[in-house]
Amino acid sequence: MKKKFIFFSFILLWTFPLIASDRKSLIREIRHHRARAPYIWSDLIGKEFKDRILQAPDIIIDYLEKENKLQGIRERPKKPKKDPKFLSDIVNAFEELPEAVRQQINSHVVAVFLVEELYGSGLGETLRNFAYNKLGFIVLDVGALNREGNDWISWRGNSPFVRKGLYMIEAEIEKKVDDHRKAAIKYLLLHEAGHLIGAANGAHPDWNKRGHPKKWPFTRLSWIEPERGWKLKSKYDNIFTNRNKLKFYAFQKASLSSENIGETYDQWLKTDFVSLYASINIYDDFAETYAMYVHVVLQKKLFKIKIVKEGKVVKIFTNPILEKRCENKKKYMDRFFK
Repeated sequence: MKKKFIFFSFILLWTFPLIASDRKSLIREIRHHRARAPYIWSDLIGKEFKDRILQAPDIIIDYLEKENKLQGIRERPKKPKKDPKFLSDIVNAFEELPEAVRQQINSHVVAVFLVEELYGSGLGETLRNFAYNKLGFIVLDVGALNREGNDWISWRGNSPFVRKGLYMIEAEIEKKVDDHRKAAIKYLLLHEAGHLIGAANGAHPDWNKRGHPKKWPFTRLSWIEPERGWKLKSKYDNIFTNRNKLKFYAFQKASLSSENIGETYDQWLKTDFVSLYASINIYDDFAETYAMYVHVVLQKKLFKIKIVKEGKVVKIFTNPILEKRCENKKKYMDRFFK
């Protein structure tokens, strides 16, 4: 989510009116918030990954509350109860990643903070002076991730569609025998780390700086020009007309209904986005591509999306990043990891 929720794993869904002066004040507070000050987290640099997974301190909770207020989101993040098993799942998920990925996470993620009632599943944020230090933090929602991997990815996949029809999404990222909570944590960890890794390595601009998509090697593949402020047009907006209606984690407040699932995926198939989530903005485009590449190409795991009508599978999409339409995205990631 970026600026924040707008750009990451949770994305702006709806806003409540804020007076212009209040918005400007909040933006200044967030931009200069101590949670983004590198010196605050300097003691964590160099520590083992397991020692950088922490219950969100008050400074992070305050930062998240201000972000939610700015984005018009009602949820009030809070500290979760300590759960050694959840911590163990995060550590094991990290240790199962390829060495190159672990190195990238260690290089750019100063800490992983755990919260509840974040809104969505997680987010990533850069520290100030990111162009110099290349560091940021990740926040994971313990409640959202208290699901097996296939349940979580299906929950996320259904969230832009009001459930009032015959259709639903069933997604798979793990075989049933290995389908545990750790699978959900691992995929989201890849996605949120992908935000920081992409910005640090010049795949796209830092969301706090922004920039025209044509100036960046990854974003120019699918994005063409600014529309309004931070919002960008994709190359496919004329054919992917439902893209701007996608509001993940909206559920019953979504703009689309489950009856729109089929047409939305038909439009998506005419693009080079590896998932619907990737189509939200330039930042989630890279983060989703990064996560799916590591998951499918490097780890040889499955990513499957099924459209189900009254319990019957009517369409299946398997490992989208390997499809011809996503060829340039895969080639970019091939080069990225070489």
